[in-house]
Amino acid sequence: MSVRTRFAPSPTGSLHVGGVRTALYCLLHARKHEGKFILRIEDTDRARSTEESTQGIQEDLLWLELGWDEGPVVGGDFGPYSQSERLELYNKHVNELLASDRAYLAWDSKEELGQQRKAAMAKKETFRYHRKSYTDDQVAQFKADGRTPVVRLMAPDRDITVHDTILGEVTIPASDHDDIIIRKADGFPTYHFAVVVDDHYMEVSHVLRGQEHLMNTPKHQIIYEALGWEPPRYGHLPLIFNPSGSKMSKRDKAKVARLAARNDGRSTDWEWLAEATSVPLEEMRRFMKKKNDDVAIANAIAEALEAELPMIEVLDFRRGGYLPEALLNYLALLGWSPGDDRELMSFDELIEAFTLERVNRTAARFDFDKLTWMNAEYMRSMSDDDLSLRLDQYLEVAQSPLKSLDSDRRLSILKLFRSRAQTFADLDKQCRFLFERPSEYNQKATKKHLLKKDGFDHLAQCSQALQGLTTWDVVTVQSTIESLIEISGSPMGTFAQPLRIALTGGPVSPPIYDTLVILPQEEAISRINACIQHFRKE
Repeated sequence: MSVRTRFAPSPTGSLHVGGVRTALYCLLHARKHEGKFILRIEDTDRARSTEESTQGIQEDLLWLELGWDEGPVVGGDFGPYSQSERLELYNKHVNELLASDRAYLAWDSKEELGQQRKAAMAKKETFRYHRKSYTDDQVAQFKADGRTPVVRLMAPDRDITVHDTILGEVTIPASDHDDIIIRKADGFPTYHFAVVVDDHYMEVSHVLRGQEHLMNTPKHQIIYEALGWEPPRYGHLPLIFNPSGSKMSKRDKAKVARLAARNDGRSTDWEWLAEATSVPLEEMRRFMKKKNDDVAIANAIAEALEAELPMIEVLDFRRGGYLPEALLNYLALLGWSPGDDRELMSFDELIEAFTLERVNRTAARFDFDKLTWMNAEYMRSMSDDDLSLRLDQYLEVAQSPLKSLDSDRRLSILKLFRSRAQTFADLDKQCRFLFERPSEYNQKATKKHLLKKDGFDHLAQCSQALQGLTTWDVVTVQSTIESLIEISGSPMGTFAQPLRIALTGGPVSPPIYDTLVILPQEEAISRINACIQHFRKE
């Protein structure tokens, strides 16, 4: 059997790490068996699906280098690869099920269904839809009232067993089944129906998805049976938890954003917040009342209040300065093991080692420290050219003064800081002193290295000696400073630490001679003199 896997996101938001891991496992399984990996856009939710999200998902996958063999842009023999373009096919099979009496029209209004659910809750029962028989007069009245029916598929009155590659056999009792909707009132198929039709016609052999979809699988098997098709093999991946032990979700961003807004202490009518974020007031009020968890609103609040939101979406990790290689390596091991103690693995090594049998059943907890360590290892092992390319990609999504520099200057900075930084965001932060003169000086370091020793005298000596240089490079600067150290008979630190404080505002920097030379000569000397002058005023 030819292996064909698919990743089928809904374009209702940005791609998150759970989706990335699913796509990664699908791709690894396909590559391991020399099969095909398909990207399919499941945009049947017309109210929430956007072209912006569709493009964003594809861009994130390409940044991660998770390329697809069939799907949008690249095409394939089983397209189109967006569900909104496949309505004729879905309707064909819905009509077949109606004609064979396996499905039926249901005319219930939203209000009637709501009342039925409330009645079930009052009895502390699980709501199950009860089939109804309508007279011709009733149907005529429904049509006159402007009602549009949905189509429901009759559920069998028996247990359904799911044969899961990862979890084993999972049986869902007949009492949990319901007559599911397969076509909505707007004429679009439901997710459940469209996914079955697409998987069949695209000849998908293995469906790998998160465990949150496990209870959908019996519904899909019922549809397969009704259509007379053979279902694919299923594998449900373990959930990803936050470090705190809760499920990792985009809703986490909304929670943090709401907390930041409430802690701000201003009026809870939220007019000020709507104005600060350019979000319509009613939308903001709905968000703050937990009526929706719109990530875009959460991000707008975070930007306005300078709050830090949890990293969940791919764009968060891109802006955080993580390398795609490190993120994929980490996510591969988040719920799967190669069977040995390897941690740093190339993509080819992941393909070679990957098997569904070693995917865990239990939830995996996201460890940001582990990811950051792994990222630092990748930064240290990459060639300058490859790392420079990744830095350019980081700068496409980050707010950084490094953007203003030419490629040669950026490469010089990258070489200087790469061994000290764990992420590009970390590197970005460490090199900010290159663009901003110190506005204040670390008090503890100043007291230790300037006020109690000969720090100011040594700074003055350095300033005078450096002004006379006609060559500004590490060799010349090092020779000049070391001559001063030798003449003074003082330890090197009595020169190096005062220089660090003067140049950066604090006691930590790359090697002091590199730190001096990475700045223009005039700027370095000016900062030394400014530091001396600052404390003379005091």
